[in-house]
Amino acid sequence: RSMRTLLKNGTVIHVFTGEKEKTQVLLEDGRIAGVGSYSDGDADRVEDLDGTYICPGFIDGHIHIESSMLLPAEFARAALPHGTTAVVADPHEIANVCGAEGIRFMLEASEGLPLTVYVMIPSCVPATRFDEAGARLEAENIRPFYGCPRVLGLGEVMSYHAVAAGDAGLLRKIDDALSRGLVVNGHAPLLSGKELDRYIAAGVGDDHECSSAEEAMERLRKGQHILIREGTAARNLESLLPLFDEPFAGRCLLVTDDRHPADLVEQGHIDDIIRKAAAAGKDPVTGIRMATIQAAEYFGLRRVGAVAPGYRADLLVLDDLESVAVRDVYHAGKKVVSKGRVLPFA
Repeated sequence: RSMRTLLKNGTVIHVFTGEKEKTQVLLEDGRIAGVGSYSDGDADRVEDLDGTYICPGFIDGHIHIESSMLLPAEFARAALPHGTTAVVADPHEIANVCGAEGIRFMLEASEGLPLTVYVMIPSCVPATRFDEAGARLEAENIRPFYGCPRVLGLGEVMSYHAVAAGDAGLLRKIDDALSRGLVVNGHAPLLSGKELDRYIAAGVGDDHECSSAEEAMERLRKGQHILIREGTAARNLESLLPLFDEPFAGRCLLVTDDRHPADLVEQGHIDDIIRKAAAAGKDPVTGIRMATIQAAEYFGLRRVGAVAPGYRADLLVLDDLESVAVRDVYHAGKKVVSKGRVLPFA
């Protein structure tokens, strides 16, 4: 029999319902074996977490790791103490310089880390046909990447005017992703009305560029998901705080887009966004749901993003809910952060 670990007397955040419950969590083989009335005798190892909270690991739904100026392994070391156990990365910055080789490098460099790096394949290299870049990626150049299990879809479609104009090459990239049941990220600041309708109708499922609640609400009403961004270069959280209330909250994710290393180390990552929203009077559980199960379900990640039987044991132990004070982090059932310190990994 494999090793079983019991986390007892913690208060579990149930992301499916928003409830909090003091209970036991049993881990086995990198998964959650059960949540409920388990005893010390059910496990080989027991941790008493009395007075703490247990929630799923945070998922950054849109980030360019290159903007952190760190390689994926070093990014993981910086982000893990803040509770991030997965990111959805768009490597369009390195792809703009190195093309497909840059994408391959990011996939290889992020393999096997104690933080899962999912990848969206850059859609616009160069960003527009007027831009200069080190490479040009057409649909046939990016199609092979969809064979990688960590690739979740097509990265932000920045050339939104080309979509509205019916650009055949770009629409082919979008259709390639949609035909595989994958996500297509958006990037269309201030687009509205009929142009927005055409953009969404082409299959673009979300946007992280909204700078006002009104802009975001139009997109939500038209079926998009909103990625609430609070990074280094752009900070939209304050303007988008109304989205933490229903009927909007259930279709929102939390993202940083660009996070420079000093901000990552000193201020935090997704935990910083939840903390700021809580300081503004919003329920931290709402932020946790945005950063966990809502991100996982939007990107089609099965059995990820919840403290529930059968789900991957990416878990956080929080000393305090309001301040999102991360104490311990588990990735696939293995403790990778203990009392705020990253444990060694290759």
